[in-house]
Amino acid sequence: MFTLKIENVYGQTFELTHNTSNYKVVGVSGLTYPTSNINTSESIADGAYYNSQRLQMRNIVIDIMLDGDIERNRQQLYKIFPIKSKCTIYFQNENRNVKIDGWIEVVGGDLFSQQEQMQISIICTHPYFEGLETIQTELTRIMKLFEFPFSIQTPIPISEIRTLPFCTIINGGDMKCGCTLEISILGDVKGLKIYNTTTQEMFGIDFDFQTGDNIKIDTTNTKKKCILVRDGAEISLLFYRVKGSSWFSLAQGANDFTFSVSEGEEYVKIEFAVVELYGGV
Repeated sequence: MFTLKIENVYGQTFELTHNTSNYKVVGVSGLTYPTSNINTSESIADGAYYNSQRLQMRNIVIDIMLDGDIERNRQQLYKIFPIKSKCTIYFQNENRNVKIDGWIEVVGGDLFSQQEQMQISIICTHPYFEGLETIQTELTRIMKLFEFPFSIQTPIPISEIRTLPFCTIINGGDMKCGCTLEISILGDVKGLKIYNTTTQEMFGIDFDFQTGDNIKIDTTNTKKKCILVRDGAEISLLFYRVKGSSWFSLAQGANDFTFSVSEGEEYVKIEFAVVELYGGV
């Protein structure tokens, strides 16, 4: 059993799977992995040289059988899914609850068939499904130990300073993925390097930060950025990247992160936000 919904460019959500008196979904293609392109070059020996690979766009095609007032229901599809407009597909089954953005390519069908069917074709330029939940994780040298409510007779610590700041983020998706980071600077800090020790990747910024600074880093494929927000103004920090920096990704499974600074380690708080990616449902 599955649920299929589409949110149109106007923010209206239309469910296709549980309105069987008017619409019956009789087929959906494009929910598994799209085709990959493996780029090679000729070799003087047997075979070829491998150069690169990429995943093609995803094409999701939904076949719908019309019932009830067929003309009204067909025209309703035209209104809800205007051609060339952006949309978001939501798909849920027993194990996965995901979404993907796309563009409506075709809303068509045979008006004179005995049992009229419509077909909605959607092109997804970014081929991966995204999980609906965002994984939030904090990385700081100060570990919180105090929670409300409480009743206590003897003193207990409300926080603890770690000798080495670290956190572990679990990527439960099918694919490696990027992440977004919100970094709060609570005092004077010089330089900053963030490490994914699992993938051996590092992202560093050679810059002197001051109290109240906020740094935003996005390492996802289509949104890469690194900016400083100071007194309400945004400043690009790409020029200050440390040599050897990379837009680190999260491998499947556990990813261990830590950071280092030249000065002011206790004044850094990093919050990770991760959306898992899936190749198919």
